Amino acid sequence: MQHLESKNIVLRPLEPSDIINLLKWENDPENWVLGIRTTPYSRHSLEKYILNSENDFWEVKQIRFAITQKSDGLCIGLIDIFDARPLHLRAEVGILIDPKFRGNGFAFQSLQIIQKWASNYAMLKSLSANVFSENTASCGAFVKAGFKKSGILKSWFKTPMGWKDVTILQWQSSIF
Repeated sequence: MQHLESKNIVLRPLEPSDIINLLKWENDPENWVLGIRTTPYSRHSLEKYILNSENDFWEVKQIRFAITQKSDGLCIGLIDIFDARPLHLRAEVGILIDPKFRGNGFAFQSLQIIQKWASNYAMLKSLSANVFSENTASCGAFVKAGFKKSGILKSWFKTPMGWKDVTILQWQSSIF
């Protein structure tokens, strides 16, 4: 999988053995505010999701990769491409790094890999991300990977801690 790796990490398809991490990350209420989910997933529904993740990207218009350490294969996070729009050759990207592994450049490396995959294999021209403006580490990883700040959506997400602004970040492939 040389095309899906960097110096320290490998992006790989989800495997049934990822169920424990998926349950932990998807059912963490702190992560719910990042999406539209407000209730936990069952083990059964996540197992079905993993089994169905073999579908082609353009068929389901999304893909999720496990982010693993190259040294030991440990799954340390997830990176998603979703809401793909074939007509416009664009999609959104989301990333989650387990809190124990944050601050090591794994998000940046994952973004670099996914940008190459998006350009060379999915033939996407543009990726965008909506990141809580206060999450400076995440915004920084996107900017370091070549994403440009395109705007701010004020009071865009309602959370238990109050309304959150979102920074819109966009990357455009140089091959289109």
